[in-house]
Amino acid sequence: MILISVDTLRADRLPAYGYQRIETPNLDALRRDSVLFENAYSQVPLTLPSHTSLFTGRLPPQNGVRDNIGYRLGPEPETLAGFLKKNGYATGGAVSSIVLAEATGVSRGFDFYSDDVEPTAISQSLGRVQRGGMETVRRLEEWLAGLDEKPFLAFLHLFEPHTPYEPPEPYKSRYSSAYDGEVAARTRSSANS
Repeated sequence: MILISVDTLRADRLPAYGYQRIETPNLDALRRDSVLFENAYSQVPLTLPSHTSLFTGRLPPQNGVRDNIGYRLGPEPETLAGFLKKNGYATGGAVSSIVLAEATGVSRGFDFYSDDVEPTAISQSLGRVQRGGMETVRRLEEWLAGLDEKPFLAFLHLFEPHTPYEPPEPYKSRYSSAYDGEVAARTRSSANS
């Protein structure tokens, strides 16, 4: 089982949902082999509480994680990774943002969890403490390469596109919206790993 979370990727900016101002060929290829859900709802519009709800099946009032800062998932409830591990799965995750660091408890149940994302300055805002998606993909691929034949859960968290919106060229020049440039650039490079 592979679970990919792309932080702040908006459906209204994807061709699969009718937006025609950018090209996302890798996501379009995935779409052709997938089921497209036309309605999806986030439990909460914040990274840590949303992922905690995803992994526990419980909303913030029940799982106790209500914000990105100052909260930690306790020993209960059971997580998806913990449940699968208990049932013979190898469990591995790699995250691109400090917001999902092991210290938050969201890594509970994972055999492997790559979260070594460090601030580069004391005053760096939380949203800027991230690593590139390609590096995160590489780390998860290395873990996957070492697995035997047993079933697995692989969790990949990508923080791009996320502020700051700084698309590389030629996407920066090609798109009038920096966000659109980020989506176009990051959905190409992450899928080409």
